[in-house]
Amino acid sequence: MKTLILAALKEMAGAPAEFQLLPEGKIEINGDAPAFLDEASAQGIIDAFKNRGNDMVIDYEHQTMIDVQAPAAGWVRQLVWKGKEGLWAVVDWTKRAKEYLENREYRYFSPVLWITPTDRKVILIENVALTNQPKINNLKPIMAKLRRDDKARKNQNEKEEAMFEKLKKLLGLANDVAEEKVEEAVTLLIAKNKELEGRAEVVACKEILEALGAKDGAGKDELLRIVASMKAPADAAAKMSLEVADLKKKISEMEQTDLIQLALKEGKTSPEELDNWGRDLALKSPEQFKKIVLSRPAGSVIPVESIQIAAKDKPGALDDVQREVNRQMGIDEETFKKYNK
Repeated sequence: MKTLILAALKEMAGAPAEFQLLPEGKIEINGDAPAFLDEASAQGIIDAFKNRGNDMVIDYEHQTMIDVQAPAAGWVRQLVWKGKEGLWAVVDWTKRAKEYLENREYRYFSPVLWITPTDRKVILIENVALTNQPKINNLKPIMAKLRRDDKARKNQNEKEEAMFEKLKKLLGLANDVAEEKVEEAVTLLIAKNKELEGRAEVVACKEILEALGAKDGAGKDELLRIVASMKAPADAAAKMSLEVADLKKKISEMEQTDLIQLALKEGKTSPEELDNWGRDLALKSPEQFKKIVLSRPAGSVIPVESIQIAAKDKPGALDDVQREVNRQMGIDEETFKKYNK
């Protein structure tokens, strides 16, 4: 039992499955002006990665960027925003890259960034390279997480040892008894409990009764009542969580409608563009919609004058803005013309 636990923990050691790709806030770049990463720009990076539909390559020394053979060291499977902890990459390493990292032959990495020239926001990550000369200052080494794992694993081992010793005492076994005997005693106890279940009500041990706040000698019905009362708040919390999620969805849909109506009214988008990608972006990432669509000059897609003239010359007629509003509200064209003369 203990051997299996320790073996599983040992198997977890090695190159980390995720690491911090970029810190939140200011990013110091050696020999260049600093860049910046906030939640909005990080979400844009994550959306672009998802839309690409491919894993992002991690190579050696940026070999992908030059015309040479460029074997992969690993693949970024997912990008995750962790707030103050920054943007993290979930990765699969190749066997050779794992050996490099575990031997400390490679400690750092270098992402290829796209940065806006005006506000120096990071808007895209093209790929990542293993290197020992990163351009970003104060970068966290990839293997730093491994050192934290070593400490966590040591603490976990100590907890398992303590639990193992307590188990021997509860089973009435000697301190120097072999691990196999402990496992054998547990197996016999489980078998005995299963046998009792078929013949009589199993009485809970004293420690369990105390933990549940039940009286000594409490029966099955009493214990089930206590457990049910403990479960009720959890069920209520789960229901509330679903209601909150549904409310957030409705608010997002209302905000999407407002953004789309404003963009159409000011001629900053078209129904065709909304059908292709705009409507989906307005729902999932309204801040990105504002930056991409609403930041455009008025009339840049559809001249504002043509929208105003169409509305003035044809009372009750359907322009692009009204048609989109009707579609959002579920109003058909006949109903609109009938009541909007």
